[in-house]
Amino acid sequence: MPTPAQLAAQAFEQLRLPLPVPRHSPDVRLPDGRDATIVGENTWVWTDREVWQPAVRRVQVGPVWAEVTATPAGMTFDSGTGGSASCAGPGTPYDRSFGLHAASPDCGFVYTRSSVGQPGDQVRAQWAIQWSVSWVGSDGTADVGGDFPQMQSRAGASFAVAEVQALRAR
Repeated sequence: MPTPAQLAAQAFEQLRLPLPVPRHSPDVRLPDGRDATIVGENTWVWTDREVWQPAVRRVQVGPVWAEVTATPAGMTFDSGTGGSASCAGPGTPYDRSFGLHAASPDCGFVYTRSSVGQPGDQVRAQWAIQWSVSWVGSDGTADVGGDFPQMQSRAGASFAVAEVQALRAR
């Protein structure tokens, strides 16, 4: 008969974490149809809240069982230009009610240069959710538990970072 710790290790190996769903704003369309954000503008970064839920995997053999739970602990955004942002949660979806140039209250980035010269003239940004992983189990006589190393799930998106020049009529 396996121990709860052995079943926890099996559950840990079988655990599948949801991937972040990359979202950003401003989400501008360039004339050629490419997705873009703007140099010097507050770029809001978030993932869909549906993926920001604990992931659970339970394994049982007879009366012996173990359950592994991965809980989202934070998110990082790699801008694709060498800069990054760390966010405590999934970020806040942008809404026009916040104002045109407002900074995200919890997860944002400001690009300082355009993506011209990058492959396809785009950046390849990456969203990564960090997961704290713990387990509990029982052999029918005693409850046990512990922690596993933190895990990470990642997803990327490519988009242009455009420079915008303002013209003022005289």
